[in-house]
Amino acid sequence: MDLLQQVAANLKVEEGKAEKGIGAMLMALRMALPKETFEQVKNAIPNSERMMGHALMSGSRTGELAVATGPSGLLAALAAAGINKSDVPRLGRMVLEHVRSVIGAPALDRFLETHPALKG
Repeated sequence: MDLLQQVAANLKVEEGKAEKGIGAMLMALRMALPKETFEQVKNAIPNSERMMGHALMSGSRTGELAVATGPSGLLAALAAAGINKSDVPRLGRMVLEHVRSVIGAPALDRFLETHPALKG
């Protein structure tokens, strides 16, 4: 089962919402990681560019700006994607576990420190 199917099944949402939620997470990671590391993240997740594009479109132009402004922006982008606030920690765990081997535990811990809503 790929990440998209895993998120859709575990959160009990349609794949379109799961795709937008994953995309919002990827946009936040893109802002937090060095370019080279994020390129590896994109390679680890099939259709990552499409997911990020759909996440941006779900929030219009404000979606792009919201993710760039930090933790509250990520929550706004996830809400725009249709992800319930109570599901945010589970979504975060699934996406971050999927990329843990690429970004490493120290970077993952730093990301979680700046995005406490993902901890639950």
